[in-house]
Amino acid sequence: MSDRTRHRLEQALLFIDHNLDKKLSAEQIAQHACLSSFHFQRMFRAYLGESVSQYVLHRRLELAARQLLTQPDLGVLDIALCSGFETHSAFTRAFRQQFSVSPSEFRLQPTKAEFSHDRSRPFLHTETTKNPQLKVEIRSLPDLHYNYKSTQGTVDGTFLKQDQATIASDFQQLSQQPRLYGLASAFPSSPQSLNDSHANVLYGAIYPQQQASSWSSNWLRIETGLWAVCIHKGSYDYLYQTWNQAFRAWFPNSDYELRDTLPFELYLTSPATTPEKDWLTQIYIPIKTAGSEQLT
Repeated sequence: MSDRTRHRLEQALLFIDHNLDKKLSAEQIAQHACLSSFHFQRMFRAYLGESVSQYVLHRRLELAARQLLTQPDLGVLDIALCSGFETHSAFTRAFRQQFSVSPSEFRLQPTKAEFSHDRSRPFLHTETTKNPQLKVEIRSLPDLHYNYKSTQGTVDGTFLKQDQATIASDFQQLSQQPRLYGLASAFPSSPQSLNDSHANVLYGAIYPQQQASSWSSNWLRIETGLWAVCIHKGSYDYLYQTWNQAFRAWFPNSDYELRDTLPFELYLTSPATTPEKDWLTQIYIPIKTAGSEQLT
């Protein structure tokens, strides 16, 4: 991680810590760190191992857990409000999901809670996966051109699931096009949870050159540069696990930083003709050599 990247992340983390009792958005935090929202969210997930909203939630829960143990005179509702939760019920629900006990139960018997193994932050379950098996190849690609449509939402961590039939038909149509580089999905923003109805996703076809298209008038240039490429094999339902492994296990230990370009996944096999266990998907993460250029 370059000094500039580290400094901007530190700025963002300090801003979050000083404003946990207020409403916080990724856009607001990115602005404080002097980064575009898109690039900030990608960089944040790569280096911290979770999305901005997940990190804020975990920091609020960590603060609340410490107050429950150290400030017995404060009521549970007061602690909820001081930690940025708007209602007692929202706080209790999030707390129970994180620690497997209610706030009141935690205060009486904290040893019943499920803690992280990270001694420096015992109240957070955000450990980086230790699986070393992911193979990542570094590739240099020229400019590519993406003809796309957009949809929204994830279901159990999977994009495109709710529009499966329509998208399968669209992909079948696109697969017949000449000079096709590949069928792909791309992700303008990270989902905030496994079931996020607002997460945007693009899907369509990538070409070496822009061309006339009756399928969609939307085009996006994917800029030339370096890419970290890895393979996911099997069901699309578990693609998010390979994405997470790439960002949380490989990327922080690499000598690269993120470029401000859309990551995408390329589908190498057809579900119509290939058994599910043999489906192959290439994941493309835009990278640059650490310190090779200034962040914007």
